[in-house]
Amino acid sequence: MVFSYNCANCCMIISVWGTIQLIIMGTLYKKEMLTLLDDVEAEEYRNYEDFIKKTHENYQKVARNCWIAASIYFVVFIISYICVKKTKKIKIKTALELEDDEISCRSPTAMQRR
Repeated sequence: MVFSYNCANCCMIISVWGTIQLIIMGTLYKKEMLTLLDDVEAEEYRNYEDFIKKTHENYQKVARNCWIAASIYFVVFIISYICVKKTKKIKIKTALELEDDEISCRSPTAMQRR
């Protein structure tokens, strides 16, 4: 139970970081920042116009891929959040059961039926 709680928290933190980073990167690629040209420049082209066209297409593809990856990270964040909430609920329920004398004082057969 502790492992799943810590694992979910770790995944949640990494997902928030990844989502923010990829949204920023997608926006920068969409705006065609010159500093990112090395990552998207066309490898094969016939002339200058073809180079510009292919580079523009590559910027758009990379921006779209960044946003898709950001949405996947967001889904992982939602799943991790649900896991954290469920684990907290189980932890609280277990703590309440330990404090309850009626559960502790039951006969073993009554506990097995449960």
